[in-house]
Amino acid sequence: MTEKFVQTISSVNYNKGVFSLYFVGQDQKSMANGVMAESDNELELKQVVHMPASGFMYMVSMIKNMLEDPRMGEEFDKLVAAGFLPAGDAAESTIQESVREENTTAKNSAPQAKK
Repeated sequence: MTEKFVQTISSVNYNKGVFSLYFVGQDQKSMANGVMAESDNELELKQVVHMPASGFMYMVSMIKNMLEDPRMGEEFDKLVAAGFLPAGDAAESTIQESVREENTTAKNSAPQAKK
């Protein structure tokens, strides 16, 4: 097995029950010389991972649980304070909002006990 460092995911595609995740990163030679990518155009495709819908949904569930953990929130706060993440990141707000909506939907659609 080989491990590969990637900076982010550029897209997720779904076709006939299979999800494809496209991971991108900066050229390692540039990084080794201290040159950081200044735009997404400087990122290159590093790896494509294909997985069945069940595996993808399990992964999403694991990430959702991790984001709901208060310890993870503390880690994000530390990264923001250190300047590694921008404060008030729109992506973080979107993730938190979708988690809240999912929790609300799950509570509202939970089967009611028969009396």
